Amino acid sequence: MHIPIFIASLGFIGFFLWYLAAENAGTRRAAGLGAIIASLLTCGLALFPLDKAIHLGLDLQGGTEFLLKVQGNPNQQAMDEAISVLRKRLDTLGTREIAIQPEGSDRIKIQIPGLQGAEVDQTVRLLSQVALLQFQLVPENEEEILAAATAHQVNGVPTLPYQYALDYVVLPSIHKDAQGNDVKSWVVVEKKVQMSGKYVSQAYRSVDQTGNSVVDIEFNEAGKTLFGQVTGQYAATQDRPGRLLAIVLDGVVKSAPRLNQAIYDGRCEISGGDMSTAECSELASVLVNPLDTPITMLSTNSVAASLGADSIQSGLHAGIYALILVAGFMICYYLLSGTIAVVSLAVNLVLLFGLLAQFHFTLTLPGIAGIVLTIGMAVDANVLIYERIRDELALKKPARSAIDTGFEKAFSAIFDSNVTTLIPALVLAYFGTGPLRGFAVTLVLGIVANLFAALVVTRNVFDWILKATESPNLKMFQFIKSPRFDFLSLRYAGLVVSLLIIIAGGIAVGTSGDKLLGVDFKGGDALTMTYTQNLNIADIRAAIEKANLKDVEIQPVSGVSQGTYALQLQTQSGDGETASQTLKTAFPQANFTAGSTDKIGAQVGTEMKQKALTALLLGLFGILVYAALRFEWSYAIAAAVGQLHDVLIALSIMALLGRELTLPLVGALLTIAGYSINDKIVVFDRIREGAALREKGSFYEVINRSLNLTLARTILTGSTCLLATLALILFGGPVIHDFSLTMFIGILSGIYSSHFISPGLAWWLGRLNEGAAAKPTTPTLSGKKAAVGV
Repeated sequence: MHIPIFIASLGFIGFFLWYLAAENAGTRRAAGLGAIIASLLTCGLALFPLDKAIHLGLDLQGGTEFLLKVQGNPNQQAMDEAISVLRKRLDTLGTREIAIQPEGSDRIKIQIPGLQGAEVDQTVRLLSQVALLQFQLVPENEEEILAAATAHQVNGVPTLPYQYALDYVVLPSIHKDAQGNDVKSWVVVEKKVQMSGKYVSQAYRSVDQTGNSVVDIEFNEAGKTLFGQVTGQYAATQDRPGRLLAIVLDGVVKSAPRLNQAIYDGRCEISGGDMSTAECSELASVLVNPLDTPITMLSTNSVAASLGADSIQSGLHAGIYALILVAGFMICYYLLSGTIAVVSLAVNLVLLFGLLAQFHFTLTLPGIAGIVLTIGMAVDANVLIYERIRDELALKKPARSAIDTGFEKAFSAIFDSNVTTLIPALVLAYFGTGPLRGFAVTLVLGIVANLFAALVVTRNVFDWILKATESPNLKMFQFIKSPRFDFLSLRYAGLVVSLLIIIAGGIAVGTSGDKLLGVDFKGGDALTMTYTQNLNIADIRAAIEKANLKDVEIQPVSGVSQGTYALQLQTQSGDGETASQTLKTAFPQANFTAGSTDKIGAQVGTEMKQKALTALLLGLFGILVYAALRFEWSYAIAAAVGQLHDVLIALSIMALLGRELTLPLVGALLTIAGYSINDKIVVFDRIREGAALREKGSFYEVINRSLNLTLARTILTGSTCLLATLALILFGGPVIHDFSLTMFIGILSGIYSSHFISPGLAWWLGRLNEGAAAKPTTPTLSGKKAAVGV
């Protein structure tokens, strides 16, 4: 399959370059069709077979993800060795499709599909054990030394007096009593290590003569010789009993057998009647694959397979409904042109899925959200082109001229709006982790596919239609005809409304404090639980409090199917499983099921906060820099303030609704920042064009005229995204409900600020720059030289 894809890719490159270089309409038409067919062939082949082409993330197929930190400052070799050891340990469990990869300079991310329940805790133990195996002698006068150490306890730990401290150390030993409870005792051993575990060649679980599970160890040739020397030197003789040889694993004495005889065959046994079969298997695995450097478990994220299946179904429904809504809207409103937009959208989606498959990207639930948003954003370019074509047709231009001019004038705004959406998507791809990175990837690929579909596919279809007829039916509906609203007169009222919302949101953040921070940012356990009986949240909270669980936050979740309810629990670290079991016991008739469980350490939470803030600021700054390069500084500042306004409005309303700030929510805010400025670009492109053409009237009148001319475009482009986002809210499921709601609020705010916030600020900055009422004929207001846009 790789060779046909390679040939098709070469064909696409050749046809596309030919298309760009073509000078006459016939050549461009043929080259464009060739590029479209080659691109569809490339992506179509990459999608075959479909069930294996797209790799699903853990949030869609179920499983567990671990994030580990290698202690110290490991070099590349140490990281490679750690990854190799961990892979060998996990392979002994018979687990398949394990994904292990480095994350940064000292972290390792492990994804294991299908790992659930008790297996998660077992794997945590397996991953965390260093397996530093040492053989140390127990002194003959151990009782005397231990008594002296016990007399000098510090915080319950025996401490050796100075006369023993240089030669000996006290180590714990844990065994189970008759009731099965752990009992800790203390053993004194010599500091000198007689032999280490690096000589172990094999270790495996076995059964001793009494039927108890033990771990048998076999040494390599060098270890066999060394072990024979040690046991031979300290074995029992006629004059003295054999010494006790402690087997120490990770600083804990597992057993201390007496050396009754020398052992020359290189075999020994770790025994203890309290070791279970599973514990012996784990111990044997880590002994064969020891870690030289300690590992710290930073976070775990488990998703039940049932929740993953529900997420796929919800995402599929959301995508289908979004496609139906957007396609229906475009066909009903733009008729033939709308049908062409739907064809372009279909090509866009094939390219998007094909690119995901071809480059082996993982599809996550936020990634599905990105695809649904792409459906809404994909036709934005078509709307800009069609509204420009409408303007040209209104001037009685022939169809061919109207289409050529429409594409030419819309190009600047299409290019700028896609770049400004691309900037935060790239920031998310760099700073984001796990599913959020999946969202960024689909957004980036969607933008690439969108540009090709809008500027090549749509144009090529029009070219073939024009070849068939010089007078195609370009009739379109128009719900707003010649509006004459005085938008600037409402600038102060708009500012007051926005400030009231932002202040109210600020108060909600201030009074709630850390309660608004999700587990992503403050650490702890977070669970998403579904249940089938409508329960009072007060009763649920009472059951949690009765279990003596402190600081548990309970939040109902919307967006689930009829007859099913969901809530999110956020607990202190380690209390998540207890809270889950409490609800299952207290409400057995409700069928509580844990869909996903996140366990995030405080260190990761702090880092996530820093990353989220950095990503948000960097995304906003990047868009500001690009806008400043493309526009006059006053326009750039006005657009940047407008996008910041939209982010703050979305954040404020979510805070007022009591929604937690999570990493996916930060992703939504960044996407809002990128999408929000699109409307501003459409408006400011039109203002810049009016100023460059020296339209009649003051700068105030030019701005108002431009706002009225772009009103329909702003509403139409926003509506297609709102329809797609609405499908996500209604059908996307509980996991991404808050993400979708944030996007919906942000898009609405973007439509609002594009006409009531940013233009007023641009007008005020223009007056400030001139020191008086500015005229459009003033050079500083004409904008930088660029292609004329929408």
